[in-house]
Amino acid sequence: MKIEELRGMGVEYIVFEGPHKVETIPVLGKGNTSIVLKALTRGGAYAAKLRRSDADRVGFDEEARLLRVANGVGVGPRLLAWGRGALLMELVEGPYLSDWIKVMTPSDAGTLRSVFRSLVDQARRLDEAGLDHGELVRLKRHTMMRGLEPVVIDFESASTARRVANVTTVIQSLFLNTQASMVVEGIMGLPDREKLLGALRDYRRDICEGSYEALLHAAGLEKDFTPSTPP
Repeated sequence: MKIEELRGMGVEYIVFEGPHKVETIPVLGKGNTSIVLKALTRGGAYAAKLRRSDADRVGFDEEARLLRVANGVGVGPRLLAWGRGALLMELVEGPYLSDWIKVMTPSDAGTLRSVFRSLVDQARRLDEAGLDHGELVRLKRHTMMRGLEPVVIDFESASTARRVANVTTVIQSLFLNTQASMVVEGIMGLPDREKLLGALRDYRRDICEGSYEALLHAAGLEKDFTPSTPP
């Protein structure tokens, strides 16, 4: 059925490549309910998400609905088509954000701030749309780079039924998570912890534009991003 669905979406070939493996087969991504493969059509290369045979989900209707909400506010890989066993979307061929950061140096601080601001702004648009991603506490495998633009991926666990926490989760993952913050500190420094925690509390209480601007200020993401000279 998955092969027939992919053909109906215009997929002509599947390419086995990527940073993950299912047994010995390289793939673009894998999870508890699906795997992601590179799919070739006459129009170019895309990412095909296939439901695993042992998955407890019945299809991709709900994930497609949620991804369409995200796409509506300019977030996530572009959705093309879906069926019961497969979902076809834009292929993001850059590295994971966590791997991209590893090659940054203090001279790249301005670029890193720009990327972080873009990511936080995307999280803000998701908050405003009422869509909670649900997995942004694990940015390592849920954000990829398209050039210098971060792309939030994998909306499998997203929901429009729970309280949104995208902005607060992203900020915490970037600046308050011990492992990630140690890397960030060496490149661009960290914001004042207590001020940031206070701004996060204010934003949780009232997700308005004023509290968002104050949070950006506390995180050091409200200014322009001209690279600064390392101390």
